[in-house]
Parts: sequence; C-alpha cells; structure tokens
Amino acid sequence: MKTPDLPASDAETAPTGDRPRPPIEIGWTLVDLAAEFDGATIHEARRYVLEEVERIFPKFDWRLTVIRAAGDASAGPADAPELFQRGLTEHDRHGWDFSCVLTGRSLLGYERPDARAMPSRALSIAVVSLAGLLPAPAPPASAAARRLAGLFLHLLGDLNGIAHGDDPDDYMAVPADPAGFETMGHFHDGAVAALGAELEDVADIRLEERAQPAGRNAVAFYLQAMWLLRGEILSGVWQARPWQFPVRLNRLTTGAVSTLMILIMTAEAWDLGMGQPLARMAAFSLFVLVATSAFILRRQQLLLTRSTKLLSEHIVLTDTAIALVVFFGMATTYLMLFSLTLLLANWLFSDALVASWAASLPHPPAAGNYLALAQLIASLGILIGSLGASFEGRDFFRHVAYVDEEL
Repeated sequence: MKTPDLPASDAETAPTGDRPRPPIEIGWTLVDLAAEFDGATIHEARRYVLEEVERIFPKFDWRLTVIRAAGDASAGPADAPELFQRGLTEHDRHGWDFSCVLTGRSLLGYERPDARAMPSRALSIAVVSLAGLLPAPAPPASAAARRLAGLFLHLLGDLNGIAHGDDPDDYMAVPADPAGFETMGHFHDGAVAALGAELEDVADIRLEERAQPAGRNAVAFYLQAMWLLRGEILSGVWQARPWQFPVRLNRLTTGAVSTLMILIMTAEAWDLGMGQPLARMAAFSLFVLVATSAFILRRQQLLLTRSTKLLSEHIVLTDTAIALVVFFGMATTYLMLFSLTLLLANWLFSDALVASWAASLPHPPAAGNYLALAQLIASLGILIGSLGASFEGRDFFRHVAYVDEEL
C-alpha cells in the first residue's frame, strides 16, 4: 500500500494546556521504494515516535509530517549526499527543525557495507535505509514500526549531539543487529537533560521570524545568526570529525606529503623559508588556508543548492558548519605538515648542512627560522594537496564532509 502524506500531529497526541507549548517540527520524506512501503507500518512508527517524545518532553508541541517525494526507484545503493540534498529541499520548503529521508534502497557506505542510517548534524538531516533496517526476512509490521521508531529516536539524539550509551534499552545505544532498535524504551537521564536543553534552543523563535526592518542586510543577518547558533555550529563541526581529513582523503594527503618531501630536500626551499619573517609566514599560511578551503568548497560543490533564496537560521547553520568543516580539515593537514617538517628538519639535517643551505642568513639558524621554514612548506603542501583533493570523487568528498557516522 502506498504511504499517504500524513499531517504534522495527531489530536490525541497533542494535549492542550493553558499556555501554548513551543513547537518542534519534524519531517519524514519517503523517496523511491520507500514511498511504496506499507503505509500502516509508517503510520504506526510515526505514532510511536510522537507518543515517546510527548512522554519524555511534554513541554514541547511535537509535530511530525510524512510526505512522499519522487525519486529513483533503481535497485542500486543510494548515495547519502544525494538524499541529503532531497531532504534539504523539503526541509527548507516546510520549515522543519529536523528532517529524515527514508529510502527503500541500501545506502552506499564507506565504513560499513550494511549501513542502516547516516546522520548529519551540520544539516539537521538524517537518512535511513529501510533495506538495511528491515532486511529479509522482514519482521512483522508491529516490530518493523518499533524498529523504525527506535532508530529515529536514536537519530534525533545524534542530530542534537547526544553521546551514545551502552545500555541496550537506551535510545542512544548502537545495537549490532537492527532488531536491537525494537527493544529500546528510554533515554538515559543525562541524555534527557542534554537533549531537552538542545530542544529548547531549537524551539526558540527563529531569527527570520522576528520583526526585522525592511531590507535587512544579509551580512548582518549571517553574523547575528552565527553568534546565536555558535553552539550548534561548533557541535556540527565536531560531529563531522574534520581532523580525520588527512586519513580519509588520500589524494589530499598524497599531494601534501609529496610536496613536503620534495621541498625539504631542496636547498632553495630552506634558504627561502628560513629567510622569511614569522609574521609574514603566519599571514601567508592563513591566506592559503582560506583560499584552499574556498577552492575545495567550490570545486566539490559542498554548499548544497537551496530551494529558497530567503535567509534563514538553517541556511546559516549548514553553510557555516560545512565551510568550517573544510577549513578545520585543511588546518589539520597544515598542522600535520608543519609538525612533520619540524621533526624531520631537527632529526635528519645537521647544523652544518642547514647553514650551507640557508646561506643568505646573516647568523646561524635559530628556532624562529625553523618555524618559518615549517610554515612555508606546510602552506605549499596544502596548496598542492588541495589540487589533489579536487580530484577526489565528489560523492565521496561530500560523504566525508556531511556524514557524521554510519550506523
């Protein structure tokens, strides 16, 4: 049976009170084969999610909308960044706080072949594979609904930066088998407090909903939103693990390290680097970091296409978080090259050899000269490395930048 579009909330799960509760809006987007999934199972999972969040966080007015969207019904694995783009379109269109894209296809994973879901806190979106969550033989409809609801509640915690737990009954546990999501029944006390605090921030009136003077300045809006969302932005960057760029992006690391090995064996590089003022090299390093990050963002098209041109907190959050993920990833690579240059320069090259290579220095090389050399080599290394990174597969690079983890 085709899954119908479902409204935001059910009357029986939204008790009224004397004072209005701040709303939390969630959207489920069913694409490709998921749009043909058993509607009763989706409806039951939705009902259970609403009951649970109303029970645990009764101070919020919970709304969960389910919609169907056209998609590719091919049997091949689905690419998570493509699904994020679909989810982002619906997210912007409906003004949701959190989104989940459900596909009937398996997910293309790079860390595990049986990935069931992939969250992205930077985007406030998660993708779920029903093929991975409900492998053959399919469980009964009631068990399937509990399984989907348990996974979504886990993802809700992930999208708010809640740490995983060890108790198999805890929604933040990571079961080895999909059936483990059926038995989950609570958030641990620490998660309830932390998630409640995050949800209070989410439920606040958005910046774009506040009274604004006509013709507000885009730069001022960005700066104000970045300050208001600084915690969410930094959490999104942390969840993306940009410090793993040198390990996960082989072409970036190969280009950067190859440049280091060539330059450190070149006398002219020593003479040039050691003769530079530290302040000049620091400014040059910052310029290269910004330039290479901007180049990668543009080359790999990491800033996703939006369905609206109107400014919003979510646009600021996603764009800023993704830009910082790339910047800190490149900064990690820079620090790796900087440290490696200092290590090799002090271990392998004698003072006499260094003095002969840095012939233009009016005095024996000092610590500041070695630091300037390391800055130069690290800067040129990430410059060449960014060219290598531009040849990484776009889908893979987007996966590294967007996906926090593969569940």
